[in-house]
Amino acid sequence: MKSRLLCQGSALLLCCLSQLVWTADAQHAHIYAGATNQTPGTPLWFVNGDLWDTNSYGGYAQSPACIFLERNIPDFYPGLYQSATTFSALPATIFTGGPSPNAAALGTYVELRFVSLQGPPGGALAVWDENINPLQPTAMFTLPVGAANGTNRFNLSEGNPFDPESDPYGHIHGRRITVTKPGLYTLGLQLVDTANNGGNGGPVQLPSPITYFYLQAGLTLSNFSKSNNIVTARFGLPSFTDYALETSTNAAATNWTTISTITGTSHSELRWVTDPSATAPTRFYRLRKTTQ
Repeated sequence: MKSRLLCQGSALLLCCLSQLVWTADAQHAHIYAGATNQTPGTPLWFVNGDLWDTNSYGGYAQSPACIFLERNIPDFYPGLYQSATTFSALPATIFTGGPSPNAAALGTYVELRFVSLQGPPGGALAVWDENINPLQPTAMFTLPVGAANGTNRFNLSEGNPFDPESDPYGHIHGRRITVTKPGLYTLGLQLVDTANNGGNGGPVQLPSPITYFYLQAGLTLSNFSKSNNIVTARFGLPSFTDYALETSTNAAATNWTTISTITGTSHSELRWVTDPSATAPTRFYRLRKTTQ
């Protein structure tokens, strides 16, 4: 089976047309919330965020990780791109599977704030709750592309926010992130302690720095450019998936030329692809999914 995206390139990017139909379950990664220590006033922290944020694996110029959003689970999210990536809070006591050395302090109630979103113009992100009725998920809130100071959030902790001895632990499945358009998004997230169990009735732990994550919705080429006879583009691929970049001067051709092969790893990530000999006036590109 071929999964492909066609792009026509001359001096500039002319068009991109996605022909992909995804039916697999979405990526199910776990990103953990905690703190560097439990001293009151210490900021919260995405403990394994360095494996998932925009600076992971060398950052922009290398192969940073992305959260890959698959297209269309029929009956649930038709026309949307979705991911079951789970954000969880680490346990501080033996009763919840801890104590974790990076758990937040007792009395902390961790929530995840959706701060900003960049991506395809007109696109939007939504968070859904599948726990009340898995057959009819409830939209918790939306965040449009261009938002820069969003206030919507949901809880990661499952304890009692009014109890100063409550464990900050939480691991809640059934919350799904969707976006409306294919392409590359950058999502800004922040961890906040919304309980009042700290000094002077404030939080125990301070908010985390805003951390940015790439969301790749579907298989699309981005950052498409041509300089002299070199065409360069970028795309996000899911884990354990290989692709071949192919080119032709005729979109209907059956004999496409393979320029390079891309081997997927154990995590979804962004990859750069290059055609060093783009000399034809018109040239089409496609990504072909191969078996690993």
